[in-house]
Amino acid sequence: MIGALALLFGAALLAIVAPAVLRKLLEVRTDPQVVLVVWAVLVGATFLTTVGTLVIIVLPTHGPMLLLMRFAHNYANFDHGSFPIHELSGALLLIPVAVVSTLACRGLVRYTREQRRLHRRHLDLLRITASPETGSLTTMWLPASEPLAYSVAGTPSLVVATRGVREQLRSGDIAAVLEHERAHLRGRHHVLVGLAQALANSAPWVPLMRHSPSLVRAAVELAADRVAARSHGATAVRTALLTLTKHRGGPSAPANSLSMGEGNVGLRLSHLETSTLGSSPAKRALTSSIAALATTVVLTVAGTGLLFAAVTLFAGLPFAG
Repeated sequence: MIGALALLFGAALLAIVAPAVLRKLLEVRTDPQVVLVVWAVLVGATFLTTVGTLVIIVLPTHGPMLLLMRFAHNYANFDHGSFPIHELSGALLLIPVAVVSTLACRGLVRYTREQRRLHRRHLDLLRITASPETGSLTTMWLPASEPLAYSVAGTPSLVVATRGVREQLRSGDIAAVLEHERAHLRGRHHVLVGLAQALANSAPWVPLMRHSPSLVRAAVELAADRVAARSHGATAVRTALLTLTKHRGGPSAPANSLSMGEGNVGLRLSHLETSTLGSSPAKRALTSSIAALATTVVLTVAGTGLLFAAVTLFAGLPFAG
C-alpha cells in the first residue's frame, strides 16, 4: 500500500511540475518536435502511473481470481468485520480515472466532429467566395484586404489565405506563409491540438492537462515556423509573422483552425534565430527518439527511487546491513 501511494504521489508531482519543464524547453529553443514528443511521454506516463498504481491497490495479490475468491470469502464473513475495505477503496479510486478517460475520448470525438462540420461549412462558403489554387494542397484565396492565413484539416485539407497576404507580402514571404500552413496539415498538428484540448476539458484540475492546449499550440506553431524557414529562410518567416500579427483587427481565423498569426510572437521570433533550423528530418527523428527514451528512463528511475525511499522510510528497511 505504501509503495502504491508513493507512485501515486509521484504521478501527481509529475503532473504539477511537467508544464514548467515543457515551457522551459520551449524558452531555451529546444526543437518543438522534441517538446511534443516529451509532452506525449509525460501525458502517457501520468496516466499509466495513476492507473497502474490503482490497479496495484485493487489487486494486491497480483491475480484477479485470487482477488475474487478473497472478496467472496470476506463477504461471507462480513459479520466478523473482515469486509475487504482496502480493495474496495482502491476499486472506487479507479472510477474517476475511467471517467476522465471517457471524457477525454468523448472530447476528442467531439473535436473531430466539429472539425468535419467546420470543413463542410468552409467548403460551402469558399466555393462561392474564394478562388482555388491547385497544388500539393489546395489553397483558397479570399477577397479580403486584411492579411490572414490559416489551415483547416479534413478531406480535402485546406489552406485559406486572403488577398491581403498577396498585397502586403513579397513572393518569398507569401511562400513562407503557405508552407507554414501546409506544415500544419502534413504534421497533423490539428489532431495534437484537439487531443490537448480534450485532455484539458476532461481533467482541468490536473496542471499538465490544463496547460496542454497552450503548450501544444505554441509547439506546433514553432514547428511549422521551422519547416517554412528551412524552405524559404528565417527572414521570410519573420517578416510574414510580423505582418500577420500586426493586423489583428480584421477577419479572424475560425475555431479549430491553425493560423500563422496566432500568439507567442516573441517566442517564435526567438526560435527563428536558432542555428538548428537546417537540421535534417533524419537527425530530428533521431533526436526525438532519444528525447522520448531519455524521458522514459528518467521517469522510471525517479519512480523506482521514490518507491524505494517510501518503502525504506515507512517499512523500516535499512539502507545498509
